[in-house]
Amino acid sequence: MLIPITDKIKMVKASPEPGLLVANSLLVEDERSLLIDTGFGRRNADLLKDIRVDYLINSHFHEDHVMFNWLYPAAELYVPAEDALGISSRQAYIDWYGFQIFNGQPVQDWIFETFAWREYQADHLFTEGFRWKVGETEVEALHTPGHTKGHYSFWIEKERILFAADVALTPTGPWYGNVTSDVDDFISSILRLKGLKPAVVVSSHRSIIDQDIDRQFDRYLEIIFAREDKLLAYLKTARTPEEITAQRFLYGYQPAELVQAFFERVHVHTHLRRLLKLGWVEEIDGKYRSTR
Repeated sequence: MLIPITDKIKMVKASPEPGLLVANSLLVEDERSLLIDTGFGRRNADLLKDIRVDYLINSHFHEDHVMFNWLYPAAELYVPAEDALGISSRQAYIDWYGFQIFNGQPVQDWIFETFAWREYQADHLFTEGFRWKVGETEVEALHTPGHTKGHYSFWIEKERILFAADVALTPTGPWYGNVTSDVDDFISSILRLKGLKPAVVVSSHRSIIDQDIDRQFDRYLEIIFAREDKLLAYLKTARTPEEITAQRFLYGYQPAELVQAFFERVHVHTHLRRLLKLGWVEEIDGKYRSTR
């Protein structure tokens, strides 16, 4: 479903599917046509397969953002330089998710089958500050790592429209469940996007946000610190990663129960890395204990 933001800029509202994570997209139809992300669900794929797309952009390497790239073979595919291998290489994708490190073979198999995952070769790589001029509309790439190392958001300054992608402002909070994710980078990215003072935010996993935007960024950021408080309180006694994972402090929701424990485990790994760096946690014989 297309939801107009302006006469040229529309959100593609993802069509929900049980057991499948889908994501909203942004469509700009000016002198040229630009589409950001293609994980909008099968019903939208049927509706949108014949639209003109000159520039196809992926915000990062995750399956729910690249799933239907194949619908637009005539488009020029742009992918983030920092995440390009995760889109073009099955092995890089496996490595970045940590499937082998954290015994995630069943989750890996589920993703590859459910999302009909395939490799895509980019026509172009982009980095911070790259701009697409498609007529009167100009779209700028903003490197906002944390969710992945090559996650990007997109800024249309004239209309003050922000496609935040997976800086998603969801009630569940930030997702940092890859070994390439970084909590400190995520914090910086949230603050950067809030500082733009957008009039409209398009989230990959919500709808159009145009009210109380500063507070919504604040709430999203606060979830990280609330998780951290729970984690540090639990670590007054030394705990194994498996014991921490079982508490579901960090990310209680996933689209299928199969993947719940795996991604919670990776969130534990990622957040402990931050706490170890800060010196707020120490590791002793495979257990972690708060130093605060």
